[in-house]
Amino acid sequence: MNQIKSRKYIIPCFCGVVLAANTILAIATPQFLFAEELSIWERLYNLFASSHPQGEAGSRQDGGARRDRCPTVTNPLMAIAPIDVKGNLLVGRTISDRPTFWFYVPYSPAARRRAEFVIIDDKEEDFYSATFMLDRQPGIASLQLPSTAQPFKDGKKYQWVFSVICNPINRSGDATVNGWIEKVPVSKSLNIKLKTATPKDLITIHTDLGLWNDTLTALANFGKENPENTDFQSSWIALQSQFGLKNFHSKTWITYALPEIGLTNNNSAPPQSQPTMLPVQTIIDNLRNMDLTPIPKTK
Repeated sequence: MNQIKSRKYIIPCFCGVVLAANTILAIATPQFLFAEELSIWERLYNLFASSHPQGEAGSRQDGGARRDRCPTVTNPLMAIAPIDVKGNLLVGRTISDRPTFWFYVPYSPAARRRAEFVIIDDKEEDFYSATFMLDRQPGIASLQLPSTAQPFKDGKKYQWVFSVICNPINRSGDATVNGWIEKVPVSKSLNIKLKTATPKDLITIHTDLGLWNDTLTALANFGKENPENTDFQSSWIALQSQFGLKNFHSKTWITYALPEIGLTNNNSAPPQSQPTMLPVQTIIDNLRNMDLTPIPKTK
């Protein structure tokens, strides 16, 4: 099994998939070929047009085969992030100070699993780290950094690591995906456009810049305000097949607001996971179901 080594993270690569896409990230000249002739929805579709996700067959090879691994699922944990058609990971780009990250999370909340999201800066220092409970139904999920998180700096690259903890005692079985994102500067003219843009305009701006994270976030924000818009509905469903999801179609998505206990400086220690406590009602129900018949004394 191949492993990607970070400063203090050993990241198993068999559990997750980074989604493939045939896309060119253009920042200096934000125009696609014949972009003016395409509608916003066609341009959006072209941005996320993908080939077969690389490595999908091997991502579930040991899933559920051992007790310390995450269970087998139809669609594995996926990061909605750009790689080229050859499977080479591209550095995602963002113009947001605190970008939103997008994933497909396949695990049911009934198992009460926790997830960990870590961002590492270009000096291999922890930039942000937090754990949180996966308490939503399986689906496409956005991870929103809190307002207290450090802002990304222009020209800096950051590594992100998203893990679902299936066995806290043996973290080698985590379902994990990871990648890189770079904060690119915003010109004065673009900044003016962003301040006056409508939610629909923001989709166009981020799409033409080739910004995956920011485009999905702009699309989701537009959908919140216009849930009955038929163009949005059809585009959202169509994109799910582009993401490589099998037999999955959902009109909605999940939002996780990441906790504000993430690292605030490089000298801080990562937050410790707290033991999971059973709900009071569950404890009461368990007591009611217990066999309280006295054990007869032996002579």
